[in-house]
Amino acid sequence: MTDGTLKLVIVLDPETQGFKPNAHNLAASDAVNLAEQFSNENRTAKVLDQLDRHRTSDPTKCRACQKAAATVSQATNAAETSETAAS
Repeated sequence: MTDGTLKLVIVLDPETQGFKPNAHNLAASDAVNLAEQFSNENRTAKVLDQLDRHRTSDPTKCRACQKAAATVSQATNAAETSETAAS
């Protein structure tokens, strides 16, 4: 497996309404399976591409994962704010 195929899974935290890293350095099929498991539990998960293998073993402590989750959270919140303002 090359580093270009690695995936990151982030999950929406219902309390904060922000995404949090759940798993990283996954093969695409593993990431999709994990996201489907969350979907079956009525939780929102997203699969993101990783540019490189993340060195930290714990995705919740990984700076790259935290940054990716924060970026998606901000984009999601901005889109929801725009939709609300347009209504």
